[in-house]
Amino acid sequence: MAVEGFNSLPNVIDEVNAIVQTADPNDSGVFPGQVLFDDDFTYTNLRDTLTGNRILHIDTHAKFELGLPQNSFLLGGEGKIAIDRIQLLNNYGMDGVHLVVLSACETARGSPDDHGIEVPGISYYFLGSGAKAVLASLWLVDDSHTSLLMQQFYSKLATVQVTKAEAMRRRAL
Repeated sequence: MAVEGFNSLPNVIDEVNAIVQTADPNDSGVFPGQVLFDDDFTYTNLRDTLTGNRILHIDTHAKFELGLPQNSFLLGGEGKIAIDRIQLLNNYGMDGVHLVVLSACETARGSPDDHGIEVPGISYYFLGSGAKAVLASLWLVDDSHTSLLMQQFYSKLATVQVTKAEAMRRRAL
């Protein structure tokens, strides 16, 4: 669904359903988990579902404000999920998350902070909150191509004994 001037992402449902195996026996996902679509993707629901999950896959719009990272956000069902809220996730089980995938445009694109230290985009705040690894993008990405890339990546990660980096490398082999 389109929100706050951002276009809808029509491939989100296919992408997430190919990744997440829920209690529904008809699901084709490869990793067990919980799905939070549209209005259910709120900060509170995100926070409350972290504990016990090793992978956090977020497929939404994001914006990193160059020079003003405090204005950066992920787009949730209630609107913007600001960086300062992401930083608080370390109190809710983020340290048990082995991989955060930010399937969104420019989530690794950063800028220098007030002290001239390079901050590598929204991904930085998930790492700072305790996640072991983050997969993010430096550029604008097409929703349909990203969906296919993510499905291939998770398929390799689930079926082959490889690292996250190797699964990404092998995704199209």
